[in-house]
Amino acid sequence: MSDETHELSRVLGDHLSVKDKDGHVMLQVAQLATVYFEAPYRQEIRNAVASCCDDYLRRWGQHLRWALHPDRMLMDRFGAGKASNPQAWLPAMGEDESFELIYHGAEHERGASAFSLQALGNPRRPYVNFGFLRVSFPLLCFADGSGSLPEVLLDLCRALKPISGYGGIGVIESPDSVISSGYEPIVYGWAQRLPGLEADNPIWHAIALTKGREGGRDGIKGGNWLTVLGDRYVVEMGGTDRLEADLRALDDRFLVHRYDGGVLIQAGPRPQLGDAERNLWPALYVKLAKYLKPLRVTRHMEFHCPAVRQGANRGVAAPLR
Repeated sequence: MSDETHELSRVLGDHLSVKDKDGHVMLQVAQLATVYFEAPYRQEIRNAVASCCDDYLRRWGQHLRWALHPDRMLMDRFGAGKASNPQAWLPAMGEDESFELIYHGAEHERGASAFSLQALGNPRRPYVNFGFLRVSFPLLCFADGSGSLPEVLLDLCRALKPISGYGGIGVIESPDSVISSGYEPIVYGWAQRLPGLEADNPIWHAIALTKGREGGRDGIKGGNWLTVLGDRYVVEMGGTDRLEADLRALDDRFLVHRYDGGVLIQAGPRPQLGDAERNLWPALYVKLAKYLKPLRVTRHMEFHCPAVRQGANRGVAAPLR
């Protein structure tokens, strides 16, 4: 177990997961990786999403219990039938149809699990819209050396050519938005204290990223342990060589993984959390957030802070300045 994971356990104690009154896990701290891609209605994108799902189900399907049925939009038991085989229906969908995938390993169908996959893509629209795909894993999933979160995220990037994305330690919530809303104050409190913790709400983020920068331009959510920049953002930062040189000058612990379509920036060998109550900040994250400020969205609808309703830019999306 890494020092960072020990620190997470120390800070959160028994609250690495939060249960409801019936003992069902409704919040789960985990490793997660989220990517956003353009034109989710395109056939090649849907083929790629189905392929990424197949890979996840093949490698970690033994840990899953539930799958969202694409027709009934209800959770089925994972392992048999249409819901558990995205290749049987996703590539055949038309451009005028949306798709949603949810797979998770919680005991309760509306629970939260460290093993999960979620994806969403809207039909063809007259305006720009992004789809997303998120995968998650237990904190110690790769402790035996059988891969790593950077490797998983790079595989997603090679397949989907995302416009942006991120990965690190974050919070997985119930797939039921009504249930998850009741736990928002807990997530908010965690994120306010732990600046390196990813508070992830991809449905809302996907909307904000399309026009959240000045002038209504698209942008990125921010930086974390792993940060994905598609080619257009790499060009904005001066190109890959310039970006690598800039990050090396900031700190030689930054790694830049190139792939056909963009780069994956890795802020050190392991994720960091920090602790705002002790004035401890993940130094590499702070440096990266400042460097990527020209790309970061500045307008985002509030989320995870129901007690604070004073402005459209309130929330826990970007604690690092």
